[in-house]
Amino acid sequence: MAIMLFLGVVGGEMSFNSFRSLTWKGPLLWMVVFYLWHLVGLGWTINMDFAALDLGIKLPLLVFPLLGAAGVRSALRGPAIQAFIAANILSVAIALGLASYHSLEYMLHVRPDEVCSGYTASVPFFASNFSWALHPSYMALYLTMALVLVLNRSSLSGSFNGRWQVVVLALGVVLCASKAGWIALAGLGVLELHKALQDPGRRRRALGGLVLATVAVGALYGGSSLVQERVAQVVGSLGAGPEVPVQANSTSDRKQVWIAAVELIAAQPWLGVGTGDVKDALMAKYAELDYEDPLQKRLNAHDQYLNTAVALGLPAAICLVALILVPLWSARRHGEHAMVALLLLCGFNWAVESMLEVQAGVLFLSFFAWSLTDKRSALT
Repeated sequence: MAIMLFLGVVGGEMSFNSFRSLTWKGPLLWMVVFYLWHLVGLGWTINMDFAALDLGIKLPLLVFPLLGAAGVRSALRGPAIQAFIAANILSVAIALGLASYHSLEYMLHVRPDEVCSGYTASVPFFASNFSWALHPSYMALYLTMALVLVLNRSSLSGSFNGRWQVVVLALGVVLCASKAGWIALAGLGVLELHKALQDPGRRRRALGGLVLATVAVGALYGGSSLVQERVAQVVGSLGAGPEVPVQANSTSDRKQVWIAAVELIAAQPWLGVGTGDVKDALMAKYAELDYEDPLQKRLNAHDQYLNTAVALGLPAAICLVALILVPLWSARRHGEHAMVALLLLCGFNWAVESMLEVQAGVLFLSFFAWSLTDKRSALT
């Protein structure tokens, strides 16, 4: 992105007559307002060190919209998206290669007093062991966006290249074992199936794909204890009473941090605790509620809307919701499918991860919001 921006600027593509890109109908203006709100929140912040860190992480929310307003239009954006798709496919290939190596190494070096366990041999292929370089939820998000771009750019009815890319990217999402990623992938699959069934030429192929996908999912669930465990966590959590499960896992941790965040919001609903004090406030609340696992891991709210409301109050959280819903309405009206997918993916994943608290989430939103806003780009 740095190279692309540099070439866009030195290539003479910058002109300050493109401020029309900062419209309330698109995400860029809302991103600027959201960032400026964090600057205002410094007025009642105590922990300025954390505030400076947070503002640095979120800086792309301001930089990319200003680049768009300044008229930076790089011809490299189309190739950049191709590189994004290729990099995601490569990441799955590397992860599969490493997982196969670790699994084979385990099977070849089983001690005489041990029994070769299929469960242990499959561990390298799932979750953080598979997505070793990035949090599984973020890798699943990237892979799903790449999948959307592939589906949006190629007619799978006659593109072998598109079909194998879809298979690799979808496999990567499954192996990330991110529950949010699974749900997003299932939703995308239902949408694509609906579109295919409307086309008589693709109907038989779509039904065949549905049967294969159903068999694959059933085999994965039946043959993997790890997948069964992940599904059981969700089902058990949804069916649980008001008490949070004692055994710590990602689902039970989220229930705890959400409870803590809601209590903090109820105490300071309009202004929040301040831009830099959100982490300190959450840690204090975890200690007060005796939530040992979130306190030990120093977890954020694991929900961007709640995290924002804790930091800057409900009005800032409403601004965040507007960042998704208003551009989504406009993009849907104009048939901008890639922008619709971006906003839906972000809006959904923000409900279970505080993705704007880390660069992996901020840069993803900022870059694609900037790229997809350019109507002359090949991305829309």
